[in-house]
Amino acid sequence: MMKPLWGIDLGGTKIEGVILKSVNDPEVILRKRIPTEQAKGYEHIISRIKTLLDQMAVEAGIQADKIGIGTPGTVDPLSGLHKNSNTTCLNGKHFHEDLQKALSLPVVMANDANCFALAEARMGVVNKEMPEANVVFGVIMGTGVGGGVVVNGKVLRGRQGISGEWGHNFLDESGGVAYTGRKGVVETILSGPALEKFYRSLTDENKSLKEIYQNYKEGKDEAAKKTMNRLTHFFWFGNFCGDQFA
Repeated sequence: MMKPLWGIDLGGTKIEGVILKSVNDPEVILRKRIPTEQAKGYEHIISRIKTLLDQMAVEAGIQADKIGIGTPGTVDPLSGLHKNSNTTCLNGKHFHEDLQKALSLPVVMANDANCFALAEARMGVVNKEMPEANVVFGVIMGTGVGGGVVVNGKVLRGRQGISGEWGHNFLDESGGVAYTGRKGVVETILSGPALEKFYRSLTDENKSLKEIYQNYKEGKDEAAKKTMNRLTHFFWFGNFCGDQFA
């Protein structure tokens, strides 16, 4: 009998967990999310993941024997250290190893954009709408901006483990400085926090992107309109003119 599959999506603002019935029957048994609270640091994030899994086990009435997790950034193939995460407290740490110790479970870890791209290529919209596609590029736009490439059904990781990442290519000077020190990269313009920052620069108001979008739909907030226009303009520009920034 096939066992349920447990998965975690670690984001900058939320941690979401899911339990699927089996690899051959991906019916959702339980889905749950809690805030990441990344400002409280590295050990706290690990404790939050454990808290979420404990809550899921109680609610589902079953225990995990293995966890799959998609993370911002990636494990460096040479050093084993986490790197390139916009949740910067993970960088330079043995995150994979430390998480396994904290959970007392085997953990399979991969970049979240790679996980997303692979899932869509094998099980999602690409598989349903374009099953003949040999190359799939998956885009993540959230707290950070990432990407993954799948070729012939397999993730293309690259020597440095960051193949497909596009969030730190230069896009426009107006984006300001990223955590890497580079100026005007995609993530400083198209990420959720970057768009919230842009709105705040126009209004001196702190609003979530969800609130900004709602104001935009209602058509009564000029700053919200400018913020969403900035998103659509630079998303189109970054994708269709990206060869200029290679």
